[in-house]
Amino acid sequence: MIMEKKSNKGVIVLIVLLILCIIGLVFYILVDKDIIKLNNTTVANEQVEKNNTDDDNEEKDTGVKLDIENENIKYLFNNAHRPSIGPEAQIYRDGGYKVSEMSGEDKILLLYGQWKNYVKESSIEIDNNYNSMYYVNEADLKSIYERTFGPNTYSHVNSITDSYRCYTYTYDDENKRFFYVGTNGCGGTTVFSVHEKIISATKYSDRIEIVSATVYLDGMSNQMYKDYNKTTSLGELLINENTTNNSEERENTYNQYIEDNKDNLEQYTYTYTLNEDGFYYLTSVERTKA
Repeated sequence: MIMEKKSNKGVIVLIVLLILCIIGLVFYILVDKDIIKLNNTTVANEQVEKNNTDDDNEEKDTGVKLDIENENIKYLFNNAHRPSIGPEAQIYRDGGYKVSEMSGEDKILLLYGQWKNYVKESSIEIDNNYNSMYYVNEADLKSIYERTFGPNTYSHVNSITDSYRCYTYTYDDENKRFFYVGTNGCGGTTVFSVHEKIISATKYSDRIEIVSATVYLDGMSNQMYKDYNKTTSLGELLINENTTNNSEERENTYNQYIEDNKDNLEQYTYTYTLNEDGFYYLTSVERTKA
């Protein structure tokens, strides 16, 4: 009789454990539907909202707001910018770009902020003198490229020239890498810059849109401007660029200015489109409010 009770208890425990496992599996599947993939990273989110229109009962994708302080959103936003001296002309002067219209070399240059960390330095002997040689493996470039633009998008180029840093990387077929010999780039400084702040991020069924607002800062005239061409002044600089090197104060001051005046400033939309592999890839930047 005692043995039978123990046996029954064992069966009950087994059934309870089985039920818990089933509940856990169902919960995992449901939660996994609310995960969005951001280029090898994930962010928990709500389901995309869809409402019926009054006219034709078609589904309307209203999107769901994302946290603009999320590190993955900042990662996507930063990767859409090409390093430059002063405001990046392709975005702020020309109004943005479409990835589909860019050359392979332009795309690689856009990603310099990512692949510069993969550049290695060595020395090479030329005419009995040792010179610095900088190189980056093509495999690393390809990985970064397709992480940003999508799988199977990489297109080989024979050289990479950046007039901003004054270098030309030439392809070394034997070692499958790009290299150049010389000093570690060149460049300069400018008193004209742009301060840009993310003001919203929205996930739709097929894309993520990150919207920013900007203010242009000119140390020479001590003026803030609404546009790259300095046609509309917004008043004097809020921080004296000649007397402060407090980057945190500068950041906070202009972030607050943009937040308070965003409806009257230029705005840019950074679009990442959902691919069939479940990840989002950069497709365009567009000035959406002048």
